[in-house]
Amino acid sequence: MMRNILLATMITMLCGCGWQLRDAQVVPQSIGSLHIATQLSDRDLLSELSRALDVYGVEIVASAAAADYAVVIVDFRQNRRIGTLNASARVAEYQLNEDVDFLITNASGRPLTALLTASVERSYEIEERDILSSENEEQLVKREMREEIVRQILNRLKVLPSQSASVMTLPADQQ
Repeated sequence: MMRNILLATMITMLCGCGWQLRDAQVVPQSIGSLHIATQLSDRDLLSELSRALDVYGVEIVASAAAADYAVVIVDFRQNRRIGTLNASARVAEYQLNEDVDFLITNASGRPLTALLTASVERSYEIEERDILSSENEEQLVKREMREEIVRQILNRLKVLPSQSASVMTLPADQQ
């Protein structure tokens, strides 16, 4: 009986103090609808970004005219280079880099941010006796890198004001 009361008290205290899981509610739902604009052919990044936005309840619309905000992905760069060599002068480790340049615009197309860059760097080891596992590890590392890029983009979105608040805070000469 005393244990249940203690447990209920602890849960009430945790809920009341504002504690939440890490990455919980990264993007506020008050930002309204969002359009993702890009000319890039990397569909994996776009589908991961769309999925993450959907998880947070952000409506993704097909046209920029119908959106409250737009994420404009300007450039996506991937680089793979040799990280280290083994004693027989063969590749022992590769280093992968991914960079995404993007900016966020409002409903009228005016940029709200300067050109931003989300960047991730990872490395993985090559197993000479098991090339297939090395290829699988590379794919896994690339997927994790895409998830980190998306997390960085979402972190930029969380500081956006709600659509109604952004209209009220514009200086008089820009309205």
